[in-house]
Amino acid sequence: MFLSTNPRGRPQRKPLGSQPQHLKWALEPLRRALRSHHHSLEELENTLIRFEEALGIQEERQERPQARQVEEAAGGGGLDLLSITDVCQELGMGKSWVYRRIQSGEIPSVKLGRNIKVRREDLEGYLEAQRYNPTASESTSE
Repeated sequence: MFLSTNPRGRPQRKPLGSQPQHLKWALEPLRRALRSHHHSLEELENTLIRFEEALGIQEERQERPQARQVEEAAGGGGLDLLSITDVCQELGMGKSWVYRRIQSGEIPSVKLGRNIKVRREDLEGYLEAQRYNPTASESTSE
């Protein structure tokens, strides 16, 4: 069998086209494992969020049971604060997505003790800023 060599006497390397395919094949198990771990971390994050909210709701009930009665008697004339669950329902999005927008500051929020709340007015402002206005060229291309 004859091996071709370069001018320095070293064996020639395989063409570059065959190496990336080999690397893709070798890295695929790693990609699958990373996707699996990413999914598991998202599930863990959602579970922790639900746990924190359950703790917050429990603490709120223990600390201020009379506050709800006062708000209900006043006809809700005060601030309209939404829980994270309420925001998720209003937007039709998941908790992780909502928390990322709150952490980035896109959705303004307030922290009351361990509870994060969003003023309805702020949520409506966020939605207005996200309004999609297609350009004339986009609408005529369909």
